[in-house]
Amino acid sequence: MKTIYKGMLAAGLALLITGCSFTDLEPTDKVSNSDIFSSTSAMEQAVNGAYAKMSLREIIKVSALLSDDVIKGGQNGGAGDDTYQWTYTASTGDHNDLWAKLYSVNSMANRILDGAGEVPVNGADEQKSWNNSIGTVMFMRAYLSFDLLRFFADFEDGSKYGIPYILKPVILDTPGRNTVAECFDLIHKDLEEAMNLVSQDKPSDPGYVSKTAIKALQARVYLYQRQYDKAYECASAAIQDKPLATINNYPSIWEEESNDDIILKLKKLAGEERIDTIFFSADNSSAFEPAQELIDIYDAGDIRLNLFIGDGVDREGVAVKRVNKYKGIESVGLADQKLLRSSEMILIMAEAKAQTDLAEANKLLNQLRAERIEGWENQTYATKDQFIEELLLERRRELCFEGHRFFDLRRYNLPIVKPLINKTLEVDNYRRLQPIPYGEMQGNPVIAGQQNPGY
Repeated sequence: MKTIYKGMLAAGLALLITGCSFTDLEPTDKVSNSDIFSSTSAMEQAVNGAYAKMSLREIIKVSALLSDDVIKGGQNGGAGDDTYQWTYTASTGDHNDLWAKLYSVNSMANRILDGAGEVPVNGADEQKSWNNSIGTVMFMRAYLSFDLLRFFADFEDGSKYGIPYILKPVILDTPGRNTVAECFDLIHKDLEEAMNLVSQDKPSDPGYVSKTAIKALQARVYLYQRQYDKAYECASAAIQDKPLATINNYPSIWEEESNDDIILKLKKLAGEERIDTIFFSADNSSAFEPAQELIDIYDAGDIRLNLFIGDGVDREGVAVKRVNKYKGIESVGLADQKLLRSSEMILIMAEAKAQTDLAEANKLLNQLRAERIEGWENQTYATKDQFIEELLLERRRELCFEGHRFFDLRRYNLPIVKPLINKTLEVDNYRRLQPIPYGEMQGNPVIAGQQNPGY
């Protein structure tokens, strides 16, 4: 951890409030501790700056390449090959960037939390602002830590190594890995405290953290823990606050014209980070394309097929399929990054109910499909195994390229098959967990003895 954090702390303040897209406060290039903690408004600006540094890009890229949802494009040139072919080691692969970027933003959050007690608070309005800032960064820490846990730990076994759950700025410390159970406990603790502090109840502006967003993240975490009753309760509460997008309104989400279905997003402006370039470049170079196996699972009347996957030509003029989910506003090819959506919540509810009430589970799955597939006729799956098979297909359709498919296959101990390259990542293959980066192990003797098996 030392190698990451020494660099982060040197650059952290310079990064902390640049590129702010979530506030009308003017960002500055550099800020000192005395400036950050001089007032509640300065701290709020710092929080928004740290929030703006959050990103789904690496999550989407690494999880898509690890999964069976993409194939290599004609102009790939070897990009992401270690991840795509499952040949990475501790010193190679996209997981190194993933680890560093997630912990970098986590460090910013911890710096704010560490110094927040210095901020003068005068009156009820400033107290509300202070509370909301603290709640927001606690949510951020939980969100980032959960993603790290998903990639780098066996989240099914509470006794196994999790990740270092960092609660304060780290300079010369060498923290080791908490257990998976400890990580889950700390995630829930952060979210429970955030729930008491965040001021926005419902996502009237999904560019900011709300209590609804906290419920939605709790639902996702509980699902991974197989605490199905709690997952259902949190997802149900979230979808009551933010109803499912209808079939008529759904396309506008992906055209950046509506916030329907969106519980929380990272707003991106012209010149900022783009997700679509993971898959193809401005000159039409094709890096990764949607796998035919994904395309084939959509029904003819499914409106998502043409929203998420399109036709185009690559740099050589060859006809290709394109990932269009993040094309956004075509003039700039820019799209907001959707962190939490109501569609995921109804899928969580259906999966949770499948454990005890198949009739209700079927009802929920049909409810989603009726809003995504024209002329949908309700179907009933008689056994839990049949239902879960259909549920995983529906999660693949709805949540493709949002960072879920790889983990769904892990959660259900299913092999990952890539027919085009004749490779399968079996359920017992050690590369289903990402390795702790070699550079991290070099700088931290504690974590050096806690590498994932096989690496």
